[in-house]
Amino acid sequence: MSAAFGGVPAGGPAGFPAGGWGGGEALLLVNPTSGRGRGLQLLPRTARALRAAGLTPMVCVTDSLADATAQARAAAPGSLVAVLGGDGSLGAAAGGARESGAVVLPLAAGRGNDTVRRLGLPLDPVKAVRGLGALVVRELDLGMVNGRPYFGVANVGFDGLANEYGNGARLNLGPFVYLYGGLKAFRAWKDVTLTVSVDGLETTFPGWFVAVGNVGQYGGGLRICPEALVDDGLLDVVSLGRASIPAVVATFLRSYRGAHLGQANISFTRGSAVTISANRPLNVYADGERVAELPVTVGIAPAAVKVLVPEGSGAFG
Repeated sequence: MSAAFGGVPAGGPAGFPAGGWGGGEALLLVNPTSGRGRGLQLLPRTARALRAAGLTPMVCVTDSLADATAQARAAAPGSLVAVLGGDGSLGAAAGGARESGAVVLPLAAGRGNDTVRRLGLPLDPVKAVRGLGALVVRELDLGMVNGRPYFGVANVGFDGLANEYGNGARLNLGPFVYLYGGLKAFRAWKDVTLTVSVDGLETTFPGWFVAVGNVGQYGGGLRICPEALVDDGLLDVVSLGRASIPAVVATFLRSYRGAHLGQANISFTRGSAVTISANRPLNVYADGERVAELPVTVGIAPAAVKVLVPEGSGAFG
């Protein structure tokens, strides 16, 4: 379902202000560590843009992802929560907004900003705020790793190790940070046997990674689950089995175009309940944040959170 931001017609979603948010308050959540401080750098211009849009920004510089969740949870139903941070901040705030019924405006201030990219929102937060009148409210699914919400991709395996190296990179490599991490992870990776169950159908294989996508994009542009939709109530599960190092590199390079699903060593399926385990300890990441160790259960919460997006966003069915 959708409703124009500038005014919700009669019979629209309960709790939304009939005349939009103009003249009202907006909670602006800022992650001070996103993008190596990019959120704080963008804060003054973003706050000015909100005021120019007729809103009164109530700024909250969060001290943790849990704080972002708590602040969004405390927001009034139908109120606007603008999230100036990275994918992890956005997923955390979405978990709180799911409970409060607030409407989330994603504003890019991280390194990858994959959810913002996939939804079709501007990467410039000021430009996104200035375009509020053209946005619509849509209900998005949320992925859940052991009950913890995420928007984009939950991943485990070689790419999780690459994520660790990418997050630890000293240089600001932008969208190439996870490619750097992946190349470095080759030196540390050993063969792993993964067991994946999707809606009760279990497979065990030696391989490199499993990605469970909702928005379906991560790593600064890796379209690892290129056919994922955010309103179908399903998770897209993509895994890479036994493969040579050149084949692994080719997989990630092709995933920038979403062109890897046809490879013989790639498995792709959909479902609403996914369990993952392995024969060695591995960390699970979601929205770029380490969230758990294997084994995990990944589920989907359909139409869980209201988000402002462009009307023609390609992330929807």
